[in-house]
Amino acid sequence: MVSALAGTVTGRGHLACVLGFSGFGKTHLVMELVQRLRTQDGNIETIQSGCYSGEGVPPYWLWTQVLRRLSAARPEAFQAAAAPFGTLLTPLLPAWQAGQGARGDHGTGGPPPDPFRTHDALCEVLLTLAAQRPLVLLLEDVHWADPASLDLLRLLTTRRQGHPLSIVLTGWDLEAWPEHSRHGVVNEMFRGPNTKILRLGTLTLPDVIALVDAHAGPGVDPRIVDALHAQAVGSPSSVLQMLSLLGEARDLHDPDATDELLGLVAPCARKALRQEFAELPDPVLRLLRLCAVVTPDIEVEPLCRATGGNAAMAIVESAVRHGLLAPVQGPTGRLRLAPPHARDVLIGELTDEERQQLHAAYANALSPRLPEECDPARTDRIAHHMWGARGAVPKERALHWFLRAAENAGSRLASEERRLWLRRAIDVAESVADGAADRDLESRLHVELVHLLGHVRGFGDVEAETEIIRGHVLDTPPHSSDDPAVLSMLSVSLLVRGCYDESRRLSARLRSVAERTDDPAARLVATYGEGMALFIGGRLPDALEAFGHGVELSDRLAREGRLPERIYRPDPRVYFRGYDVLTRWLMGERAAAAEQCRRLLRLTQCGRMPWDRVHALYVNAVVAAWEGDVESAHSFGTEGVELSVKHGLSYWTAMLHVPLGWALTHAGRQEGIPKMRNALTEMRLSRTKLHLPLHLGLLAQAQHHAGQREGAVDTLRTMLAVVEHQREYVYLNSALPATHLVDRFLGKEMREVTGPRV
Repeated sequence: MVSALAGTVTGRGHLACVLGFSGFGKTHLVMELVQRLRTQDGNIETIQSGCYSGEGVPPYWLWTQVLRRLSAARPEAFQAAAAPFGTLLTPLLPAWQAGQGARGDHGTGGPPPDPFRTHDALCEVLLTLAAQRPLVLLLEDVHWADPASLDLLRLLTTRRQGHPLSIVLTGWDLEAWPEHSRHGVVNEMFRGPNTKILRLGTLTLPDVIALVDAHAGPGVDPRIVDALHAQAVGSPSSVLQMLSLLGEARDLHDPDATDELLGLVAPCARKALRQEFAELPDPVLRLLRLCAVVTPDIEVEPLCRATGGNAAMAIVESAVRHGLLAPVQGPTGRLRLAPPHARDVLIGELTDEERQQLHAAYANALSPRLPEECDPARTDRIAHHMWGARGAVPKERALHWFLRAAENAGSRLASEERRLWLRRAIDVAESVADGAADRDLESRLHVELVHLLGHVRGFGDVEAETEIIRGHVLDTPPHSSDDPAVLSMLSVSLLVRGCYDESRRLSARLRSVAERTDDPAARLVATYGEGMALFIGGRLPDALEAFGHGVELSDRLAREGRLPERIYRPDPRVYFRGYDVLTRWLMGERAAAAEQCRRLLRLTQCGRMPWDRVHALYVNAVVAAWEGDVESAHSFGTEGVELSVKHGLSYWTAMLHVPLGWALTHAGRQEGIPKMRNALTEMRLSRTKLHLPLHLGLLAQAQHHAGQREGAVDTLRTMLAVVEHQREYVYLNSALPATHLVDRFLGKEMREVTGPRV
């Protein structure tokens, strides 16, 4: 820039533009430039002026200061140069009094002079003075200039060519200027000949080292300098402000204070950031606030649409150049907030309402014109920002995106995400429900959530039971409902919790509903409940008949395409076959049970529903444990646990850890019994009592195998108490290995247990 402006002396004036946000060193650069010019040629005259924001600043204030300083620096020359223009200079210098008879004199009482003639008069005055002594105008913060001052500047940049007059401007990047309507004027100036534009960027580490050395002296620990560079916005002022704050706390050169100073860098950075953000142009600050609210989902295209205006992309580029935003490695078109604490500082300045409005703007920018054009990933992003917007968007519109996000989560078996979106959809649906259709939607959402919770946490889970009740509290109590979906869920919940008598009564009602409506779900669950009641009571032949009927019914419905196929619905062919296996094995039909086990594995091998597969693996692992097949029990248990953990199925994870723990113990692994105990604890917390005597029997076997005789006896005694209390006599079947242990250690107590002995 010094080289360019040096041509002023020879009549080759330049226009130099220094652009950058506040704090990036524009003024410091200009002052350094002045010193260099004066050192190079003492005859060059420099006149400084600046623009200001706020109310009360009169038009032409930029040029009023220029004229005042010239008239003070060279009064006689200024008087001679300005006299010919009379009152034409009055708008720029109200106190100016020209001599009589000057051209352009309109008298004191006439109309105001034509603006163009005023602009031309100023140009003539400046060119005349520059011809006498080379002149450099230093005009700062031109982004705040009024339109009239910019028009005058445009004319002067044209007229200066071939004259010993140069102009140095400082200001924000053009796209951040408050008056977007002036972009054309300024761009025209910038495209002129002999124009140099310098855009200030962020400080590099060597820059920060030099700055620290210059202001604090050499010897500051390099770790402190690195921390300053990492935390700074990238502007010199932020580094200097942090240096000042740190210096107030401790001596920067004290080696013993280094650790303490490093701990203070982040708090100092937050203070510096607040100051830096307060001085940013409004368009840039609005952009950064939006980024802070939507991070880490900052995509350039919707970001520009949400901020509005044709200059949005240029503002983004300016923010990147100044180190406020940075590209994300990997996906193109993604950004992140660059300063480490920028999000916290920006979010802290926003009210809840402002955050909601920003989320709403971004959600609208992401939304396609046609909903069917939206891919699943974008749908999830829109739903996320709709939730953040809350009251700033219509609830019906938000509900639409929540439902789509829940559907997306279900399609990829993301259980926790689906639970989250169903819960949010229910909350919104409850607040807008004002008709039968809305209440029906609300009820269906509760049903979907119950099925999800049942597979993930178990149907005994308190939240699952609560949802059954909440979904139908406006109509009839769940126990009095004739809705097959409600009765089915409640029946399964009662079975899992060991409430067999109540479950049996619901099965009878489901049978009645099925006969009236031919509803497949009602018929299947009624058959399942009847079979389970017979199985638990030890009436195995009757149970086998019921389960066999269930297998035939589910197979027929599958062929007819009438099986429930919604997300998080178990395949009835799996659970009927599972109990068919257990029943046949206890009845001594081992070959038939083995064949049914293989069918279960084949049926679920290619299925996309993990709960069906883990159910099949659980049945195979239990049978393997009963048969003493350690290797198979370990293989099935391991595969089942891995699959259930992968999909967040905590209910099945606990169930499968019982036969897996049995296999580990019999393989000589010490962690087997603790795994079984933890699994039983998890099931107790989820109120899962189904198969509890079976699981206690496997634990007693493992304890006995590990030489823990007293523990085994205690477990067997607990098992007997559960059987007696719940009347689950099937688990005292003589085919079970645990029954032999009971006979051996607790024969008298077992004989005192009432009920049939199978």
